[in-house]
Amino acid sequence: MKQPAALFLDFDGTLAPIAPRPEQAWLPLKTLRLLKSLSRRVPVVIVSGRSLRDIRFRVGLEGIIYAGNHGLEIAGCGLRHRIGDAIHWRRFLKAVAEQLRKDLSGLHGILFEDKGSTLSVHYRLTRGAVRRKAARLFSGRMGPLQRRGRVRITRGKAVWEIRPPVEWDKGRAVAWIMRQPKFRGRWPIYIGDDETDQDAFRMIRRIGVGIAVGPRNQKGSAHFVLRDPGEVYRFLRRVLDDFRKKNGTTVGAD
Repeated sequence: MKQPAALFLDFDGTLAPIAPRPEQAWLPLKTLRLLKSLSRRVPVVIVSGRSLRDIRFRVGLEGIIYAGNHGLEIAGCGLRHRIGDAIHWRRFLKAVAEQLRKDLSGLHGILFEDKGSTLSVHYRLTRGAVRRKAARLFSGRMGPLQRRGRVRITRGKAVWEIRPPVEWDKGRAVAWIMRQPKFRGRWPIYIGDDETDQDAFRMIRRIGVGIAVGPRNQKGSAHFVLRDPGEVYRFLRRVLDDFRKKNGTTVGAD
């Protein structure tokens, strides 16, 4: 690798294990320390479906860039960029959320996550007939809005994402960041576990390396696969050790 690198990392299912409820996911302390060490040597970007405020709270490191809401809001290291966050959209999304809560009320295991610019409806805790009914009700309510171009609907791991009707995703967010002075000429390494990360894998396909996390049959447009957050940690540890060897520092010390 002749070009200097830049690290783009998803959070849930990549750095942190998937949790039953969104608020239960936390970054392991050893991973936090590793990210801090890496950020001193290479630009690090956390790209998450969580809101910018939430992902900053859960990672809490200075000196890195955060891309929340699938890249709709980007901040850190002097950068700030926001897409589709008008007041009228927030009001519309609030009305949509209220209607969906009514539609899906009484279905055990449905969780709503209002992230300001987007809304997530989690169904990980549902099973069988309840999950099928939830899908039918969700489609009935959101299908017409999507067809009229009022919303964008995407799917993640056991979650429906309601986004503003703008052409923006993790891939476009990474492309925007790569055009910034600190990133120009760098070689992007993107690691993520969800369907939404495939947009980023496609974007960097010819200019960097995409690494999917999970089963090999879900690699999609990524170049390589790591099994779980534990393997992601070990891979990043090797990356850090390589930096230290090249700089003549002691491996394992910081």
